[in-house]
Amino acid sequence: MMKHLLFKSCIGYLFLFLASMSMSMTCYANFSQNLRWSLDGSFRLNLNEALDNTSRIYALGLDTHKVFTSTTGDIGYGVGQLYYTKLSNHIPVPFLFTSKDDSEFIIREAHLNYTAGPNWLPNIRVGHFTLPYGLEESIDTNGRLLDYYHGKNLGSKLDWGLSLNKVMNHLEYNVSYTLGGKDKAKSIDGSYAVTGRIGSLSHLDFVFGLSAFNAKIDGVSRKRIALDWQYYYATWGILGELAIGENNNQLQGWQEEKYSLVELNKTTINNQLKLYSQFIFRDRESNKSADKLLNIGFSYQVNTQFELSMSAGMQLNTPASGKKKQLARLQLRYRY
Repeated sequence: MMKHLLFKSCIGYLFLFLASMSMSMTCYANFSQNLRWSLDGSFRLNLNEALDNTSRIYALGLDTHKVFTSTTGDIGYGVGQLYYTKLSNHIPVPFLFTSKDDSEFIIREAHLNYTAGPNWLPNIRVGHFTLPYGLEESIDTNGRLLDYYHGKNLGSKLDWGLSLNKVMNHLEYNVSYTLGGKDKAKSIDGSYAVTGRIGSLSHLDFVFGLSAFNAKIDGVSRKRIALDWQYYYATWGILGELAIGENNNQLQGWQEEKYSLVELNKTTINNQLKLYSQFIFRDRESNKSADKLLNIGFSYQVNTQFELSMSAGMQLNTPASGKKKQLARLQLRYRY
């Protein structure tokens, strides 16, 4: 209860602060200044051979980005993403839904980041944001087929909370405390997540970072330490993430877990086409053998508004169930 009240107070104070700054310092003539928005619609087709299931996901939403300014410079920015999402025969059912044909309004990113403090003070972000961990910290995968599987590894990809972040001369860092409620802005049965990453500047050709994670989400305690890297040469890129840690689901006790991902990608000079392949290795103490998965995919930007993407994933080892994971996906996305 105290964590929930503290979090709500922090959000309220930051909203009031930005509002007072915008009113007392004549930040802008109206809200539409420095506001970018787009309508974002997508159709996704999933062919799951292991489950002998074909499903579809329809999404239509509003994606907004607002910069708050004053006569002396920028104060901060806000991001808001609200999507109406409809499932059709989707198995297994995602945690945000109650049935395979359910529909919901879903908040993806929704946060404010205050950036006008002194150089030696961190920026302050509050709201619903992607946990600052590994490759996802600098590569946005929301609404895309490309994925680095942080939801499966950490228990959630996004969460409600507060973070301290800063880009400095030679490095950047982001440390967050979130409530562990995933889509709900509250702590559930003592849930929480402490996440942090420090690394080199993300716009360079060679990027590396170190992440740490300690959380209790959905009744499962997780601890992680991870190293991630990105290297780009001309139009080629090689990315990787290596993590070690342990889980405690209260039934089996603490179980060690190792995870690694390596990606090789190629982007055309005009950035219109991107090809990628991923090899994923996951070794859990509770499983008899490690899982090995291979993903391949591409995204093609037909024009500034329309994108076509496809991906296919297959499991290389044979699990105890005898059914290898095999999933093919196609997505059409239009932004206006």
